[in-house]
Amino acid sequence: MNKKSLILIKIKYLLEKYPREYYVIWFFIIFAVYALYHLFWFTVINYDYYKTLATNQQTSKTKTPTSRGAIYSNNEKWKTLATSVDLYDLAIDPSIEWNKVKLANFLTDTVYNEICYLKSNAICKKSLSKFLWLLEFNDFNPNEKFIKEHILEEVNKKIKRTKVTSVLLSQDLTLEKWFDLDKLNIAWIYVNWANLYVNPEEIIDENFVAKTLINYVNLDEEKIKNLIKKRDLKYLLILPKLSISSSDYLKTKIDEEKEAYKRGFIKKEDLFSSFIILQSNQHRYYPENDMASTILWFVDSSWEWHYWIEWYYDNILKWKNTENYAKKDINWRLIEPLSLENQTNLAWANITLTIDRNIQKAVEEIIDEDLSTYRANSISVVIMNPKNWEVVAMATNPRFDPNTPWDAFELEKVTYSKFPNMYTDLLWARVLAVDNINWKEFIYDGKKIFLREISREEVLDPKLEKYVFVNKKWWWVYKNDIIQDLYEPGSIFKPIVFAAWIDTWEINRYDMYNDKWYVQIDNFKIKNVASQCIWYNTFQNAMNYSCNVWMINIAQKIWASIFYKYIESFGIWRKTDITLEWEVFWKLDPYERWSRAQLFTTSFWQWITTTILQMASVYSTIANWWVYYKPQIVKSIDFPNWRHIVNKPEADHRVIKESTSKIMTQVLVDSVNHWVAKWGWVKWYSVAWKTWTAQIAYKWKYEAWTASTMWFYAWYAPAEDPKFVMIVKVERPRSSIFWWETVAKTFAKISNYLFNYYWIPPKK
Repeated sequence: MNKKSLILIKIKYLLEKYPREYYVIWFFIIFAVYALYHLFWFTVINYDYYKTLATNQQTSKTKTPTSRGAIYSNNEKWKTLATSVDLYDLAIDPSIEWNKVKLANFLTDTVYNEICYLKSNAICKKSLSKFLWLLEFNDFNPNEKFIKEHILEEVNKKIKRTKVTSVLLSQDLTLEKWFDLDKLNIAWIYVNWANLYVNPEEIIDENFVAKTLINYVNLDEEKIKNLIKKRDLKYLLILPKLSISSSDYLKTKIDEEKEAYKRGFIKKEDLFSSFIILQSNQHRYYPENDMASTILWFVDSSWEWHYWIEWYYDNILKWKNTENYAKKDINWRLIEPLSLENQTNLAWANITLTIDRNIQKAVEEIIDEDLSTYRANSISVVIMNPKNWEVVAMATNPRFDPNTPWDAFELEKVTYSKFPNMYTDLLWARVLAVDNINWKEFIYDGKKIFLREISREEVLDPKLEKYVFVNKKWWWVYKNDIIQDLYEPGSIFKPIVFAAWIDTWEINRYDMYNDKWYVQIDNFKIKNVASQCIWYNTFQNAMNYSCNVWMINIAQKIWASIFYKYIESFGIWRKTDITLEWEVFWKLDPYERWSRAQLFTTSFWQWITTTILQMASVYSTIANWWVYYKPQIVKSIDFPNWRHIVNKPEADHRVIKESTSKIMTQVLVDSVNHWVAKWGWVKWYSVAWKTWTAQIAYKWKYEAWTASTMWFYAWYAPAEDPKFVMIVKVERPRSSIFWWETVAKTFAKISNYLFNYYWIPPKK
């Protein structure tokens, strides 16, 4: 008997051993256990997964696009400073057969119009270098023919590509993973910052690649294989983030071409719209480019805010992400919208600043030109309306373009041809040198290099391979110098001391005093700078020539407690609370701790540090006849429910008497008319001002070489009825050591513009 027969006999025996009902019962028991197990598996263990799957099959879900409210200047026309728009990426499908010559010429004209037409030579050169992937463009020529020839050459290279040669696998590659990949020495891997790319055309074994990269990217093996497959190129990016004008031009041209084809005016083989790909993406767009960038700051590609207005008002500017649902039938047709129980409220708003776009633009153009002329490190200007304390302009240079904020990290190599006077040319620039031991990671020419920031003394070391940021300031270019840097206010601080004395003592500005040239404190002598201070002179003369001994004389009379009270009342040692984040201030020690020497030196600004905005507030207090207000930079906020909020002037406290304010105006006007300050005099206008010149301290002593000075101008005008207060700062000019050849010229240009802009008639 074979084995098969034995098995059949055993089965027959078991079936006959028990009654038939017994087997039927066990069958249903086993089936019930199996069914209950699977029911538990679907409804409990994997409940979330199958609920989501069912919801996706039964409902349609759409997200409202992420966006933000607009930011406007205080102008009727050309007022938009920041907005959210759909900008197009221009791409083509190179696999489509078409006239390549005609295509190349069309793309060349489009690229030229986008990056160079009606642009400055500097912007055109920079944009062209990026398009051509050139680190430097030494033989650049602004001639249109020259530019188009280079664009055409690059376009022809692009449209000849037929295969995908770059695939992005990760955007969050850590430094440790990058080192591990670098050790593998694999040709088809490319790393740019935290981005990991591979070239499918260089890959031989897809399985090996997938197994190698699975530990470095957040993808499974099958997903990696799908991404790295060799395939024809269907999408070739020509230009990202086209301007609004270029986008509108291309859309209009495509629509016109389609209409012409429909009417039979052109043939199908002549259609360029068949290969053009315009992919819409929503962007934060700044129409004025770098104008007012240190007020606005920027929003990155992830719609994350970054400081200043974009940060401070983020909660009301941003449009929250919301999801809209609708039911679908068996054929996936929408049949009924669903209400959302937890739908996020759209709490967006538009903000109007106090900034006058025309003044801001004019001031920035003036300081851009002067920065180049003076070869200075920076120029900063703030202009306020002393009647309501609204900031009408807040300009700095260097600046950045919030549309391309990461350009702040661009490096250039330091050579003697570019920086012939290396020490002074790079003074206070962010200079880096190659260092493979104590380093940070940077990108230069598309490659990683390891650099560290070097000291001033190392700049002239010929052994170091040095690099400098193109803007000379690195990410410090993002800073708002007006509110975020502290300076010794110098002689523009002295009107505070004089105002405190007039407000406290019954004196006349023409009263006489005896100046003995210096004051002895222990082993030190504090001297005047100008010889006109010596012997018997009026207090007005002392203000005109910034006599330090006279300041000490006042401090001795009013003493520390009263002196401290007035300095604090003028807002020197506190934030102005303007609605910009990261405003800094410096608090001086209580007057009870002052030594006699500290009292004397504080009287002529030493031991004092302020921001430019704080000093603008001081002069606004004097100009508006005695009251300290809160500076404003936001004019109004408009909410979507038609609610309109207007920020009104907020009077904080009285600082000095009205009579004191009027006397101080007369004092400052006299300084203009009778002192050397008339070098920056604006003809036919009554102006009140004070200047300051200072050497910059380094390692507990003052520098004494080229580019070692800083200049300030503080003024308001017209003196009899002030319309604006202005502070101008020029830091480290290299063209001249004389203020009348630098800051005075900048001041005069801006002043003349303001008088013309406000239609203020000249006096006789």
